Amino acid sequence: MAIKAVIFDCFGVLVMSGHALLFHDFPQLKAELIRLQLLSDSGEISRQQFDDTVSKSTGLSPQQVEEQYWRVNKFNQSMIDWVRDLKRSGQYKIGMLSNVSRDWMDVILPVFEGEDLFDAVILSGDVKTVKPNPAIFQMMSDKLNLAPNECVMIDDMAANIKGAKAAGFQGIVYISKDQSQVELGSLLEPNNA
Repeated sequence: MAIKAVIFDCFGVLVMSGHALLFHDFPQLKAELIRLQLLSDSGEISRQQFDDTVSKSTGLSPQQVEEQYWRVNKFNQSMIDWVRDLKRSGQYKIGMLSNVSRDWMDVILPVFEGEDLFDAVILSGDVKTVKPNPAIFQMMSDKLNLAPNECVMIDDMAANIKGAKAAGFQGIVYISKDQSQVELGSLLEPNNA
């Protein structure tokens, strides 16, 4: 079946996250930070609760946590340009599927929405399901009104691609824009013959 949608992860693909710096600076807290991140991604705790707990655990003020880790997120402009080109081509529906709660996206999502880049956005915190659970990929294909095998997921986490494939998606583990473009081209070639 032909590929009709390309779905992108946000953090690690379209946006380089400050969370990696937090794990680097506080390796002794990594397990606790990952636990907190999962609670936040699934919408069980708010961003403020996350920040307050991180502040207590690290000894940093909430303002320091915000400035040193959350304001350092960087847009991956070359990937965003590629998303824009795919969207403008009109050949594919474009989605974003991210393990994050809505209050973490207060700065990032308006930028994407302002450009009208995505036909569908699913944030794990909104649906109370996180990748790699195949159910969240099914939610995305349903939202795009497509069969799962008509969708390709691009994510920097191999476990998430495994979940996408379990749901019937094609998948690409993101390493770079060039590598992702080559792999997407390989997936599309047989479909366009």
